[in-house]
Amino acid sequence: MSGGVDSTVAAYLLREQGYTVRGVHLLLWHGQDINPVAAAALERVRLAADQLGIPLEVLDWQQKFRASVIEPYVRDLKAGLTPNPCITCNRAIKWGALLDYVQRQGASWLASGHYARLKKDARGLVSLWRGKDPAKDQSYFLSGLKQEVFQHMLFPLAEYTKQQTRQMARSLDLPDFEGLESQDLCFLGPGGQEAFLRDYAPELLAPGVIVDSSGNHLGEHAGLPLYTIGQRKNIRVAAPRPYYVLAKDVVHNRLVVGFQDELPRHKLLGTDINWISGTTPDLARPYAVKIRSAAAPVISSFQVLGNGDIIAQLQKPLRDITAGQRMVIYDGDECLGSALIIDHPANNNWED
Repeated sequence: MSGGVDSTVAAYLLREQGYTVRGVHLLLWHGQDINPVAAAALERVRLAADQLGIPLEVLDWQQKFRASVIEPYVRDLKAGLTPNPCITCNRAIKWGALLDYVQRQGASWLASGHYARLKKDARGLVSLWRGKDPAKDQSYFLSGLKQEVFQHMLFPLAEYTKQQTRQMARSLDLPDFEGLESQDLCFLGPGGQEAFLRDYAPELLAPGVIVDSSGNHLGEHAGLPLYTIGQRKNIRVAAPRPYYVLAKDVVHNRLVVGFQDELPRHKLLGTDINWISGTTPDLARPYAVKIRSAAAPVISSFQVLGNGDIIAQLQKPLRDITAGQRMVIYDGDECLGSALIIDHPANNNWED
């Protein structure tokens, strides 16, 4: 229970369905004594648990979160990637360490307020599907989880929209926490990425040069982790046309920029493939791929290489392909799995 309307209504629905429900709240980034946002969330969770009449356990997992999510996030930034810590947190914390913890306490299921659907076939395999509310669908962030994890998941809000969830909370006189939404990068404060790095990894804010794709010196950047592929803002280089970030040269601490027509790519390379079913689907047919949670899906063909990596050949070129994000593969509304994006060559070829 995060302290929002989704987990509150999810707990209510489970209780009404006859489950024995326990609430668990995780302190992940600065405890309630020093962070007013964390303190307010904890107060909301306690209010909701009291109103529902369910026991609440608060786990201080700040050290675990730092080791499993923050430190890999900083390492990836240092390597020039743009990581997705929410996917890492789902794997390591929420559906990793927490699932292990509640199972040791005797729980059969771990439920959340995610907007995604689960289906179990005659063989007992669980598949992941987009939630009913397309604006809130969270299947992208769950695509890196294994079949054995999905076997113990419950998503009570799968068939609801966000509006219906809020309406239900109001009709039941449950707190609806209007205007409060979970933050994707929960550890970033008001100062955003720059303030976070200034406190926890100031060495990554080393300034460097901005160059074009021919190596011409155009200006200076404020630290490579403050930029991502396709970014237009904050480059601050005068030109007849806007510059966009094309690449980050970590070795030489250079930011490579170019014009919009230099961005599109037809191919991307991924590693760390995760198929939700546990087996590779029929790759003789095309599927849709998303390179960001809010991105439109693009039909692609796929090839698994001998080393286990995967190539996606896009039918429509994309301009913001970013190493460190995940390519998530869909068959209609079913999420088949995902892979970590590691390359997007300008010439659309990889050397052997």
